[in-house]
Formats: sequence, structure tokens, C-alpha cells
Amino acid sequence: MFLLATLSAIALASCNKDSEQIPQEICFSVLGDSYSAMEGYVDPEDNDCWGNYPVIGVTDPTQMWWYQVAEGTGWIMDKNNSFSGSLVCNMDVEHYYGAHSFIRRMDDLGTPDVIFVFGATNDVFNKVPLGECIYSDWTDEQLCTFRPGLAYLYDNLGKLYPQAKLFFLVDLDLCSGGVAVEIRDEFIDAIHEVSDHYHVKCIDLEKIHKKRWHPDPYGQKQIAKQVIKAVKPSVNA
Repeated sequence: MFLLATLSAIALASCNKDSEQIPQEICFSVLGDSYSAMEGYVDPEDNDCWGNYPVIGVTDPTQMWWYQVAEGTGWIMDKNNSFSGSLVCNMDVEHYYGAHSFIRRMDDLGTPDVIFVFGATNDVFNKVPLGECIYSDWTDEQLCTFRPGLAYLYDNLGKLYPQAKLFFLVDLDLCSGGVAVEIRDEFIDAIHEVSDHYHVKCIDLEKIHKKRWHPDPYGQKQIAKQVIKAVKPSVNA
């Protein structure tokens, strides 16, 4: 269970849905990649984490976007199942982890009321095949492409966590300078297209400040600010 008991500023703890406490706290979980994977603050704890956060100035969990979202909303984080280098789909590519794709980790998110899916960075960077929009009866081959992989993810998250509201965090500047703008935009369009089919709200993140391809302290703060603005009214209403 993902516990940040040592952090006194806010209580990030697992949600106890059997509690008689009223009102029930809102709990959220994160299914992500290196943007969210800080060593010591992932669950499972042996998930790969991005080792260069200290190099870009992110040295404390309070600087991470998910911590700031918890602080800004008053919600509790249940699980941060983020794995550095992971793709949404199952395609195995050199130096990355098809075996730890989002769709292979989606069944380990606790009991959240809100799920933040924050990924596609590695799918874009590795230019995995986009595939077609397929919304049922997926083959193993199709799940190694992006659109079917994302559809399969949404379909199963809805079944695994019927009580949870889903959000996909979309970095509109994915892999800037690393891939052609046309490729990046094709993936962003695909995310919006599949998300619309499943009525999943996309939070389009604009102008996230980065170093070494990752959100630095200011970038993490920008992410949190935009997420809080987008989700707090709709979930707390």
C-alpha cells in the first residue's frame, strides 16, 4: 500500500472504503511513467523510477505534481503506479518496458474515486504504430499499437474501477525536439479521439517547463495547477 506517512504537510494515504467516516475522502490514483515516478514514492515499490530528478532540481516529493494536487484539492493519494519508460501499449522496444505497459499495470491502482492516466510520452518517443480505432475483441497484435492499446486500457479501467472518474493528462508538447511535430500531433489527436469515445476527460497541459525532457520543479507546479483547475469542480460537485 502506498503510504507517504513521513510527509507531514498533507496526509497521502491509502483509502479505506470500509471506513464509517463521513464524509468520505476523495482518493485518487496515478497510472503513469517517468513524469510521475519518483524513487521511494511508487507502488509497487520496485517499479523503475527516473533517476535524474535530483539533477533537474526535483529533490523532494512535495515538488511532484501529484503531491501538489493532493495538497490543492484536499484529496488523498491511494496509489502511484508509475513506471519509468513505460508505454501505454504492449509494444516491446529497445531500452523500454513493454512488459510493464500501462495495460499490464492497470489492475493495481487500489480503490480510487479518481484515476489520472499520465502517459504516451514513450509511445510517442518510440514512434509506436498508431493502429486503428478498435473498441472490442482486441488481438495481441493490435494491443502492440497505440489506439487499440488506449481503448483497451479505458475499457478495462471502466470495468475494474466503475466508481472512478478517469482523466487523461495530455502533454501538448510531448517529445518536443525529439520527434517531428506531425508525429506528436497525430498521437495527441489519437488520445483525444479514443478518450472522446469512452467519455474520458482530457486535461490538455500547456507549456510545461522541462529539463532533460522531464518536468522540472516549475513544470511540476504548472502541471498541478492545471490539473487542479480542471478536476476539482467536476469531482467535488
